[in-house]
Amino acid sequence: MTSSRLLTAYQPAGDCPFPPEWWFVPARLSHTAVVGTGPDTTILLTGWEVWPDSLGIRLSVFRRQAHEDRGDGTDGLRFTMVLADGRRAGTSDPDVGGVPGQAEQPSLRLRGGSGGLFHYGIELYMSQLPPQGPLTLVTEWPAAKIPETRTEFDGTALRAAAETAVEVWPGLPPAPEQEVVGWMTMGPQEIMARPQQWLLPRPQRRPPVERDRADWEGMGAEGWADPEVVRARLAAGADPDDLQGRPLHRAAAVGAPEAVRELAGVVSDVDQVDDEGVTALWEAVCHGAEENAAVLLAAGADAWTPRVARWSPGRLALTTRLAPLFAGSAPPGARLTDAELAAFRAADAQAEVFGEEVHTEGISVAFVSGVDATEALRRLGADPYRAGSEEYDPYDDWGDWGDCSRVIGVTAVPGGCVLVQPCFHGLNTDAWLAALTNGGGRAYGVYFNPKGGTFGTLAMNGRAVHSEEIGLPPGEEHPEGHWTHRFWAWDSTDRLWEASKLAYACDQAGLSVDESRAVTGHPDWWAEIREGSALSAD
Repeated sequence: MTSSRLLTAYQPAGDCPFPPEWWFVPARLSHTAVVGTGPDTTILLTGWEVWPDSLGIRLSVFRRQAHEDRGDGTDGLRFTMVLADGRRAGTSDPDVGGVPGQAEQPSLRLRGGSGGLFHYGIELYMSQLPPQGPLTLVTEWPAAKIPETRTEFDGTALRAAAETAVEVWPGLPPAPEQEVVGWMTMGPQEIMARPQQWLLPRPQRRPPVERDRADWEGMGAEGWADPEVVRARLAAGADPDDLQGRPLHRAAAVGAPEAVRELAGVVSDVDQVDDEGVTALWEAVCHGAEENAAVLLAAGADAWTPRVARWSPGRLALTTRLAPLFAGSAPPGARLTDAELAAFRAADAQAEVFGEEVHTEGISVAFVSGVDATEALRRLGADPYRAGSEEYDPYDDWGDWGDCSRVIGVTAVPGGCVLVQPCFHGLNTDAWLAALTNGGGRAYGVYFNPKGGTFGTLAMNGRAVHSEEIGLPPGEEHPEGHWTHRFWAWDSTDRLWEASKLAYACDQAGLSVDESRAVTGHPDWWAEIREGSALSAD
């Protein structure tokens, strides 16, 4: 005979670390908002779970570049909720466990999650509902260069949604006195068929960098930043000329100047090239590592021989804050022309218009010259339905993904217009761009794929003429614009990342945009592609 337990009535337990999921189905509110951005990272709030007396928060972390240092510890990702009455609850707060009756102070805990490498799903749980008034989520991740970011939500609306949580077992008997209501289980895996093999290893904390290895494996940014580790590896027999590990290149990019000096003194050639055809000095320039570049120059590194296309490390450096280090040694033929300098300045100025905090995840944008906003909508078969304003969110009217694909914003700019789709790639497709330019004009559409990569398409006179991936370090075959818009730069001081891609797209269309609102703000008009249009099915 097997034993069983009978579920009894729900009893709020103060600061309980778990939601009452045995008794209720929460109200689930769809809500998408950017709550933090860095050079390689975007964090979005993706929805709420509202329980009768507590709150669940779902977030997604998207990373464009995987980092060995994920930033745990003091530099790790942290969230804080600031309530309308001034109380705060943070994921970094000490966890003192559930204490029945201690309802004054809520807690915010990591409840679960998924993913890794380029995406994480995060589930947070706040042990109390917020009071009426504003609810502010504070996001910060020093390791990912995400500064403290405050995003305000409506605590009154969330609190009201608790009334729609569904009680599964109304009328349950109360728990016997002194009975602990709870039963430790292993979760869903105890009722699921066991997989034949575990596909993912158990996550482990990264061990300290090994000092006495005779190779360059496992160095990471931490190892290259420590000259003693580099010295120990060399003493153990690590090859300074190992082109697979590229020790001098990696140290030049992210290491300490003393580590670069150690390696430069023992390599057979300070100008050895890697499989991309570039030198350690090139890497130092692209990463804005001024001290490392100075060490390499002192060691005899060649600044002026072209390495990729017609660019040398020195010519690239002359367009950056490292220019004073190189200007005095530039031979006449290597100096930048006035036209080249003007092109870099114009590209930087256009990127500055869009700014460092521009959010582009999942959107498509078309810059169109020679076509005004009214004509662009006519060519797309789109009908304006609402003027843009700060008080309006198109998702209030468009909840279905398929319907959202028909929503576009349009803004008039000097010489043309800019169109934006908040959640679809249509403005980067051949069909949409051909329609926009059918009858004249030039358009460049760009799509920021949330799964990775940024893709651009140029169209003229009703035909798509060129498609490319943009934002990657350029090679011999890439157009000059990839250099001018700094796709080669890894230094955030010189490159504005997503803004640089928008500036390139704007330039390809032949436009100059003087305010970021055209892409990141509220458009002049929201418009709808007519239902049944061939474009809506693209």
